Amino acid sequence: MPVQDDSSRVAVSIGLLGHYGFIIPHSREIREVSDSNPWGTEVDVGFHFTDAKAWQYLQAYPRLGVSLAYYNFDNPEVLGSAYALVAYVEPFLSAHKDFSMSFRLGGGLAYLNNVYDPETNPENLFYSTAISFPLEANVMANYRLNRHFMLRAGGTYKHISNGGLRQPNKGINFPTATLGVHYALQHASFPERQPSEANTAQNERSYLLALIASYQDRSDDPTKQLPLLGLTAYVSQPLGRLSALTAGAEWIADFTIQKQLEQNGEDTDFQRGGLLAGHEFRIGRFRFSQQLGFYVYAPHAARDAVYQRYGLEYHTGSKAFFGINLKAHRHVADFLDARVGVRL
Repeated sequence: MPVQDDSSRVAVSIGLLGHYGFIIPHSREIREVSDSNPWGTEVDVGFHFTDAKAWQYLQAYPRLGVSLAYYNFDNPEVLGSAYALVAYVEPFLSAHKDFSMSFRLGGGLAYLNNVYDPETNPENLFYSTAISFPLEANVMANYRLNRHFMLRAGGTYKHISNGGLRQPNKGINFPTATLGVHYALQHASFPERQPSEANTAQNERSYLLALIASYQDRSDDPTKQLPLLGLTAYVSQPLGRLSALTAGAEWIADFTIQKQLEQNGEDTDFQRGGLLAGHEFRIGRFRFSQQLGFYVYAPHAARDAVYQRYGLEYHTGSKAFFGINLKAHRHVADFLDARVGVRL
């Protein structure tokens, strides 16, 4: 009896994941309340595409799905809990092997049960609306036990805020260690494929230019925000199909710093410039970067002379790309920015 070819089928799976982490104290006003360890459980349903067209688009087999999660913020009096419904895309690298790597990008809706109230809950500056918007990104290592069961372990970064619909809205940023298992209701095979000529070109050395934008809470009035604008240029030199070294520079204008200097009567330039170097993972059209930077121009001194950046970019089939990037001084987050750019 011939063996059925299931390489064009869509694999359907259900999963159960557990999370345990900490809250990033990205603002001085929330530092005392941030001393907790959120934990959560998550169930999801995923549809894993195995055809050649899906693979060539990402150079990885993408899983699309929906997850339902419960998060306990380990501080019921102030922060309460969250229930989140998230749609996600999760490309798998080397899905044809027992061991594979994947990363997930997702967004959706969340219900938060203990919102800010000026009288009954004044310490919760993280969120002030019951309905908010969660975003998440993770990197997972996966081991297939057999055709049905897969063990999973990795790390997840989660952000929940109301998008500025109502203040205060500092947003909750909490990375977690993640463990879980997936069960394939309908399994499929994942053939080993080779990238097309167009996709191979994306793994060559590239020169990139991007605009940076964000909003920052004012130090004098945390309920109000001012823009942050910037420009970055860097080069990415591949080491192989998955890795590349990066080096570049950036210029940032944070107008909350300008406001602070004006209130203090200081005639100091609020802009800052830095040089960066680091590494990035290239998984299909996605790039996950880690960089170390140091200031070469900072008349108004920052928290530290050096800083870190962690970014995720999506590169289109043309020369455009866009992404998000987190800047931090050691364990303290500075800001999260969005960026759009072009490969030169």
